[in-house]
Amino acid sequence: MARTHSPRKNRNPSGRNQHQQGKIIDAVPDLPARMQKMLDQGVKQKDIPKRLKKEVPGLSISDRSVRRYIKDFGVHTSRNSGLSDIEKGVAILSILQDDPLKRWGARKVKEKLAHKSIHVTQHFTATFMRHEDPDAASARHPTAEKAHPHGLWSAGPNEEWGVDGHEKVLKSMGIGIWGGADKFSRLDLGLYVCPNPRDEDLPAALWLRMVKKAGGMSVTLTCDKGTELRKIIPLVTGLRKKYQPYLKEDAIAAVTATKSINNITRERLWRPMWETELANVLHEYNIGLVESGYQPNDHIHATLGRWLWAQIVQVRLDEYLETSAYHIVRKQKDILLPSGARRIDIYQSPEEFDGEDLLIPIPAEDIDRLLAQYDKPYLTQFGSDEEVALFQDIYISIGSPKLVAREGWSIFKRMVGTYCARFVEDD
Repeated sequence: MARTHSPRKNRNPSGRNQHQQGKIIDAVPDLPARMQKMLDQGVKQKDIPKRLKKEVPGLSISDRSVRRYIKDFGVHTSRNSGLSDIEKGVAILSILQDDPLKRWGARKVKEKLAHKSIHVTQHFTATFMRHEDPDAASARHPTAEKAHPHGLWSAGPNEEWGVDGHEKVLKSMGIGIWGGADKFSRLDLGLYVCPNPRDEDLPAALWLRMVKKAGGMSVTLTCDKGTELRKIIPLVTGLRKKYQPYLKEDAIAAVTATKSINNITRERLWRPMWETELANVLHEYNIGLVESGYQPNDHIHATLGRWLWAQIVQVRLDEYLETSAYHIVRKQKDILLPSGARRIDIYQSPEEFDGEDLLIPIPAEDIDRLLAQYDKPYLTQFGSDEEVALFQDIYISIGSPKLVAREGWSIFKRMVGTYCARFVEDD
């Protein structure tokens, strides 16, 4: 729902406050849009002055001024959404279309709405969802206290990254997932679909993608034990020795290979991602499989279906990667890692959480050179070069429909029809 911000009529247009407000708006004309974006991304209203000062050096703005600007310029918040209750309900139902398994709670729905610049209070969201589907709301309610380990500790972001490949959750679709996360902030650093997460060339390639995105590497890397680590261990160890020679391998290992259950940084993030996102994708895949006319023994059906659903999963992972960065880690007084703040803030402003950024910088040209050496297209490509080019062309020819799971098999049928019209001769 697109909105424009227009100043409200002011009762004292010639007053001192209005003069000061005018000066700030002249200096930062997109100030209302900046504030709206921050609120959309989960920044608390009380933290906006601090964030604005970081974005606009020299800008001095008070909490009171922020509250006044939000009111005067119609910036949308949960309390002043600009929507009727009916419009709020329609927005919630629209979001819930992508949760057929009904696993999203009010907090997650609220965050997803805010990401679309639609602000609804958590109380309204929860009340609406309970009224709309009381059984689902009851099923989500915890019936017992969950146990969480309290001993994890980290000195700051980029001290330790955890990476892992996962092939079980979407195995029936022929799609694997590989990802990495930062221990201090619990921020996902990269999530990628791949044909084979156990390919020995994959970890090095995708780790380098995360290194490029971060601008450097972590002090140490934790991963599961497995034969696929044969190439990444010497790469990581050699790079750390080159760019941080003062850290000795016998004191702090560059790579720690551990059992899957002990790779907590990455492993603990798989479950919520599966329960809230990927389970819904698999559900849509399974319920539409028979009706779609999919023939697993038909080469075009098999390769096209796998390619298409891989794109759908990657879109979902990209969306999750962005929204989870703005997720507020629930305040927990008994843990040693930061809580009660957005993951992205914990990662980018560690000094506010008694941490220190320990990233080991690597020159961009060196990262690009290594990516050219290690990151081969086939590692994350579903199909041959020719097949992928054909599928992309057919997809564009049908109008590039939105890649959402609930439309996956409909898109598949349209693409198969287009393929047959092009290449299959009439009997």
